[in-house]
Amino acid sequence: MKPRNLFSTLLFLLAVALSSNAVFAQEFVARPLFTKSAKAKAYDEKIKAALEAMSPEEVKELDAKLARALELYYEHKYAEALALFKEIAAKAETMDVKFWLGSCAMRAGQIDLAISKYREMLEIDPGLHRVRLELATALYMAGQYGKAREELQRVLASDPPKPVRENIERMLAKISEKMGRFYPALRLGLGIQRDSNVSAGPDEELIRIPIGGQIHLQETQQEVSDWVGVIHMAGRLLYDVEAPNGFMINTEASFYQTHNTDHHKFDFTYLNVSMGPWWAGKRAVLKLPVGFGKAIYGHDPLYNRTYVSPAVEYFVTKWMSITAGFSYIDDEYNPRDRKGQTNINRIWSVGPKFYFQDKKHILSLFYSNEDLSADDDGYSYEGYNLGGSLLVRLPWSLECYLRYVYSDREHDGQPLPARRMGWSFDREDERHNFYLGLTKGLRNHLFVTLYFNWLDNDSNTPIYEFDKTIYGLSVGVRF
Repeated sequence: MKPRNLFSTLLFLLAVALSSNAVFAQEFVARPLFTKSAKAKAYDEKIKAALEAMSPEEVKELDAKLARALELYYEHKYAEALALFKEIAAKAETMDVKFWLGSCAMRAGQIDLAISKYREMLEIDPGLHRVRLELATALYMAGQYGKAREELQRVLASDPPKPVRENIERMLAKISEKMGRFYPALRLGLGIQRDSNVSAGPDEELIRIPIGGQIHLQETQQEVSDWVGVIHMAGRLLYDVEAPNGFMINTEASFYQTHNTDHHKFDFTYLNVSMGPWWAGKRAVLKLPVGFGKAIYGHDPLYNRTYVSPAVEYFVTKWMSITAGFSYIDDEYNPRDRKGQTNINRIWSVGPKFYFQDKKHILSLFYSNEDLSADDDGYSYEGYNLGGSLLVRLPWSLECYLRYVYSDREHDGQPLPARRMGWSFDREDERHNFYLGLTKGLRNHLFVTLYFNWLDNDSNTPIYEFDKTIYGLSVGVRF
């Protein structure tokens, strides 16, 4: 058999495979199942070139192995077939061979290998919904019910034929039973970062003041750099009252703490807990969280926060949505110089969100308006924020996240410390905040993240003008 004939045979045999018994998708035949994207075709063309470079004897041997592997597969001798498919894949691992290898691995009990092969295929061609269904099967068998549910819902979003939809809904019901309708998520991480300005102070030692003369800033009032340890934890528990969609109850908790190596007075801790109902319809998701937060600066309480943040996301199409939200935030301060002071912040936000490549990549844009009322007019301001974020999921379990926010705030006056120094005009700030993070998923739920954060605050009041750069590394686990 010539190499081009072997390649055609591999494609034909895959078509035969699609008629075999599958856990979820035996009826998914109303549309082409393996219509490959340009990237998938280009991938197979590279393998075809390798086949054409083989000698006739090598091709003949490979063809015999393929025929024998398929024979063993249909005799349900999956372990023996798997060994042969591994040998074939070592020389000519087309998209079709990846599929056979994953199918054999799943039926031979090597679930991790099956998951790996299906994910490799989807990274090359995210539109292979049949493969996504097989991946959901493997995840279900591995007890990863939440991830299996996510893959099934992605196929549902593609509007599959009615028989397939019914099969998926039955499987979602089984998953709900397994999970007890509780969908937990947990992320724990430890990190180290270099912060060029932990004090958020100006980079000048001498500051001229309006009443004449200048003030000499102490060391910790100026820009101070330090190595900072970081602990971050976040958990969520979603209870689905009307599985798989409809009314839900969502509970979230998070903990964030920084610990400076030399300057402990700038340590920061924030604890947050929220709970509230969600409602998921066919085209919209409504959320109504109510929460409590507590901030500690150095080793002393800074403020207690209570808030309510209703939000809605409406899907205009499967790949675009409009998000809108409102937050009412009440901060009660504890330090002696602000004891009893209450800040009330009202934030409105709106913006589009775009989903690309079967929702692997997400682009979010937003505009928000703030109106903060404080007991001290110097802390009161009106302002707006404009920005966006981009999440890109790359091959090899890589994720890249970018975010940029521009903020403009016009205060009603100057805070008391600035007034005492002679600044009487209203304070105005403009801020740029850029973040870039690259996360690599490892085995057994481990991850490592490299990140960079740049923040620049321009102010018409010099003591509030600063910039900082942060480089960090974080490792942890997520479930």
